[in-house]
Amino acid sequence: MAPERIVPIAFLAALIALASSEASAYCSEPSAPYCASRSGAFDDEWDFDRCKREMESYKDDVETFIGCNNDEAKAAIEKARSDNENATSKYNDAVGDFNRRASGG
Repeated sequence: MAPERIVPIAFLAALIALASSEASAYCSEPSAPYCASRSGAFDDEWDFDRCKREMESYKDDVETFIGCNNDEAKAAIEKARSDNENATSKYNDAVGDFNRRASGG
């Protein structure tokens, strides 16, 4: 049963890596519908309802965009933490090597 779980986890890890490396390609800020800023009153109820649907869709698109940006920011923070930990580890290894050499070993 364990091998069956490895594939989905590996696949998920690959998706996360892909998403974090190319997230900006998917975060596209939506544009407000033209009907919202058009001058004058709505022509009729159908025109009003159509624009209202476009505004609701725009709201959903903005929420998706914000979520995408938040995911991208989280991924960048996680990568920075990992990079910092890696650099710290390499530094500590170098200090250890230096100290061994300094003590004649």
